[in-house]
Amino acid sequence: ISQQIITDINKGALGPGEWLKQIDMEKRYGCTRIKVRDALTNLHSKRLVEHIPNRGYRVPMPDPVRLKQVGEVRAILECQAAADVIELATDADIAELRGYAEAFKNAAYHGSSFAQIEANQAFHFKFYSFCRNDVLRELMLDLRQRGPAAPVGQWQTMHQLQQATQGHFELVDAIEKRDLTLLRSAITDHISGNRAASAEPETE
Repeated sequence: ISQQIITDINKGALGPGEWLKQIDMEKRYGCTRIKVRDALTNLHSKRLVEHIPNRGYRVPMPDPVRLKQVGEVRAILECQAAADVIELATDADIAELRGYAEAFKNAAYHGSSFAQIEANQAFHFKFYSFCRNDVLRELMLDLRQRGPAAPVGQWQTMHQLQQATQGHFELVDAIEKRDLTLLRSAITDHISGNRAASAEPETE
């Protein structure tokens, strides 16, 4: 239930500031009040939803400072994991990653926001799968849910989607070259969105 709520927040079905009434959540997700309460408690513990005393839970409003800080931590962790990716990814794995990058590109141009989320997650989950440290991998997955990975907040224009698409291919190219420095640079740019701010838009 927690993951379904986060997915709905990321794709904009539950908007910033929206109250998460437990009776509505029961109907929406077809589960018991206890499961809804447990899910909301879990998400609140991760600061993914807000709890207002005597009011209930709601989707938090975007906090640009915190999103930037989360992105900085994500970059540190993913750059640490990059060495494992370079060492362990086989040619078949790289081809699979490139396939996920192509799937995201197709979703970016032709798919729904939900399809974009699914394709983006598939790419990054495969990337994280090479990390030897289970705790590090869990932290990376957890931080992806806290932003700025959420597509609704990050991909507000086609230009930004194009840059995210190109970023995936740059990650794959760096892995294929077995270039750790290049991969870490691509990770940092991809997470920070620096390329989206400076590069010229692609055409399809």
